[in-house]
Amino acid sequence: MKRLILAIAAVCFAISASAKVELPAILCDNMVLQQNANVNLWGKATPNSKITITVSWAPLRRVQTTADKDGRWAAKVDTPAATFEPQTVKISDGEILTLRNILIGDVWVCSGQSNMEMPVKGFGRQPVENSLQYILSAGKEANRIRMFSVKRARSFEEQEDCEGQWQVAAPESVANMSATAYFFAYNLAMGVDIPIGIINTSWGGTRVESWMPQAALEDILTKEQIEHKKTVHSIKPTELYCAMIAPLRQFSAKGFLWYQGCSNLGDNDHYDTMMARMVEQWRKDWGDTTNAMPFYYVMIAPYIYDGSNDTAYPLFVENQVRALSKIPNSGMAATTDIGEEKCIHPAQKFEVGQRLAALALHQTYGQLGFEAKAPQMGAYNIKDGKAVITMTNCELGLTPWYGEEVTGFEIAGADKVFHKAQATISAQSEVTVWSDEVKQPVAVRYSFRNFAPGNLKNVYGIPAVPFRTDDWNDVK
Repeated sequence: MKRLILAIAAVCFAISASAKVELPAILCDNMVLQQNANVNLWGKATPNSKITITVSWAPLRRVQTTADKDGRWAAKVDTPAATFEPQTVKISDGEILTLRNILIGDVWVCSGQSNMEMPVKGFGRQPVENSLQYILSAGKEANRIRMFSVKRARSFEEQEDCEGQWQVAAPESVANMSATAYFFAYNLAMGVDIPIGIINTSWGGTRVESWMPQAALEDILTKEQIEHKKTVHSIKPTELYCAMIAPLRQFSAKGFLWYQGCSNLGDNDHYDTMMARMVEQWRKDWGDTTNAMPFYYVMIAPYIYDGSNDTAYPLFVENQVRALSKIPNSGMAATTDIGEEKCIHPAQKFEVGQRLAALALHQTYGQLGFEAKAPQMGAYNIKDGKAVITMTNCELGLTPWYGEEVTGFEIAGADKVFHKAQATISAQSEVTVWSDEVKQPVAVRYSFRNFAPGNLKNVYGIPAVPFRTDDWNDVK
């Protein structure tokens, strides 16, 4: 009997000593793995044990690695072209751990503040337009869209893991997913007909510097600026990068989406530089040395901010426009037409996701036949007491057409006093602007107030970005 007890104890000890492989939260059932890539797999196992990985798309090929003395291990696996056929990954250090229902497609990392965080179901008393339609039909996307939301976390030390799990598109999971991210995936999946994985890592009310590591901030800001930024928000610089970006860095992805800016309103002398440095860091973290990973972001929307007639919003948008030239392989989705004066969370999230998807389909996937960029001012001249504005990104012309008045314009003379202007589309890509109160115009502004949304769009319904022809910062 004593020998039997000892034998049983020895077996139990051996079983307990052979710990099952542990994986980070981002590696789990239902995930999407980046297609045509050498993707990372990593985790913990019995120290010094041999890890064997087999995948269903290449069952005869085995990948092996060895855990270090602390049990950490990492390996790379080649993935095939995108497929809707569910796949499995088996990882073993003597005991097999199987990941099931995996799709191969494109993965997009989505981050920012509350307008990225806002779920399809909306916030309290703040709806998302047509949310019920997309929640009820979510099951149709189960084999096309997979979602992972990172739980809010803060840290000054770079974390190895986060909380969250991959979910299949279904009414409940879609209701709680970022609306901007989901509508992007919805439109993109239809356009490319492959599985799309979206990772939502966002936190409402946060500033761009919280999503950057200390070293990146030190590259572009003075010590005094960094110290000041530690005083302006309860979430400090680097905290969200360490807790909500760092754990994702090894997970291979196609590109990034970004919807943030309102909390940095007023940082007009360096926001574009900070955002560009953040993108540079993220690409480096994901192993991208050639700017291959696209970065698409959303223009902040019109809102009352510090007063509807003030100009903090358009001045900040100028930062976001400048960032286009500082961030290679980027694009900006305009939201001039979907702001709400008394709510900072516009309900029209489908349009935001659709415009982001249009940028991706055109610039990343090479699809033609439509215009994805927002109209911007290209040139202007003054003639016979009127200003003629030539717009870009409107190959098929501008709307409203048929002589309907264009709203949102103001015009000023040398006195720097702006008056509401009349405007009409006078040619394919031209707008003529005038006011009977300004006989000799000098400057023109479009939608250049915190809340003065205009109706100038290209024929695809993409709104023109706010702009001005002057550089006057001492007028209102």
